[in-house]
Amino acid sequence: MPSVRKQTKNQTPIEPDNPVESQQSHEADPIETVSDDLEELLETEDEQPVFFQAIGTIYGKVIRNEEGQFYIALGRQDYKLFILRHRYRAWLKQFENSPDIPLYLKVYPKILIIPRQPVIISFQVVAWSSDPFQEQESEPGMFIFKGIWQFLPQFKTPVISVYRNANAVDPTEKFKATHLPVLMRRTEEDIRPFRFNPKIPKDQLPPRWFIQARYKFIPSRECFGWVEDLEPPSQAIPRYKKPVKPAQPEGGSPEPKNFQRKSPPDFGSPQTPSSPSSSAKDKPKPKPVVIKPAKSKSVDEQESE
Repeated sequence: MPSVRKQTKNQTPIEPDNPVESQQSHEADPIETVSDDLEELLETEDEQPVFFQAIGTIYGKVIRNEEGQFYIALGRQDYKLFILRHRYRAWLKQFENSPDIPLYLKVYPKILIIPRQPVIISFQVVAWSSDPFQEQESEPGMFIFKGIWQFLPQFKTPVISVYRNANAVDPTEKFKATHLPVLMRRTEEDIRPFRFNPKIPKDQLPPRWFIQARYKFIPSRECFGWVEDLEPPSQAIPRYKKPVKPAQPEGGSPEPKNFQRKSPPDFGSPQTPSSPSSSAKDKPKPKPVVIKPAKSKSVDEQESE
């Protein structure tokens, strides 16, 4: 039976040390879905010739678990599906009318990377059909990634980092990025994934490459394999929204959600009669025990003995 990987508690996704930020996926119930980025994608294609993008097509049977969450079986794994809020009713009607019919899904990949843990992959559904899509890039398992090829700290596989475009709108104002693990061997010796090194001056760091290519999803390896370039690699990075890190208190990590800071004691204020320390003063103090010293014998008495 296919297995499903779930995120455990107290797991923190990794973040790169370079100015490029990472993304942490947010799991939700089927109705509590993420925002719709399809209109944003179409506007970006018209306004900006080069832009960040991650979209593809998958095909398989959709299943629903006891909690009402939807998954799709790919290979030996089940991958969680997120449905756009305004299309959830239509999706639910489609599933209830034809639960056993496999579907073609146009999706955005969602990746959660945790140090020393397998990646968690899920998909946000943009469109679905029982017949193949008419678009040219609609082969099941094929994806188009347009982003920065780089390494993340504590993660061995290079990723394509897809950021929110400059004209993107995010109600949460976090503008989180997606980091997609890819396998890509290139013949050009000078084109390599960017690796940030804090010991190297900024002006001496290697260049960052913007890659626009097609990739094949490999469920057995939980990553995407490079197929071909759509455009030659370029060092010209499109403008994008820089992800916003959560605010942290000075000199420490973020406090727990239900944490209540205790006020420090006021040592300078006088104590009231009702305070515990004042009531302790009213109790009678125990009498000190006086131990009498033993009487020592004189020298004459010792000699007489």
